Amino acid sequence: MDRLVVALEGNPTTSILSAMRASAERLAGRRGWVIDPPRFLDQSDASGARWVGFGLQLYTALPPWGDEIDPGVDRAHLEEVKELAGEVCRLSEEHGVSFQVEFAGELVGMVERGRMDSGLEDTLIGEWERTLNHAKRRH
Repeated sequence: MDRLVVALEGNPTTSILSAMRASAERLAGRRGWVIDPPRFLDQSDASGARWVGFGLQLYTALPPWGDEIDPGVDRAHLEEVKELAGEVCRLSEEHGVSFQVEFAGELVGMVERGRMDSGLEDTLIGEWERTLNHAKRRH
């Protein structure tokens, strides 16, 4: 299993904390999630610096397991990531904040001014979608 982590850049204000908690609750009620809905995270690192964000657990499609994951589950995870990304874009725009997105411990992109950067939109989501669509055509 891997985890997609969306972390708020900078110090959280009371209003963004409240909005993020409400978003986590709203996301949980929107659909059935493959594993669990995104969780609101409020943690401190070893130096005591606080960070907040969302965490979404995903069955990994990364090598060497990629061929073993059910395509329906993989597609459902993609839709979950897109739904979470849409909510993060909304929060970013409404509250004037930025988020960084990590998958499997690697930085994959940013959300700034309500928009996903190319790392998130094209590389992670776009490539995932292209791979699934290509596999679907082969079968």
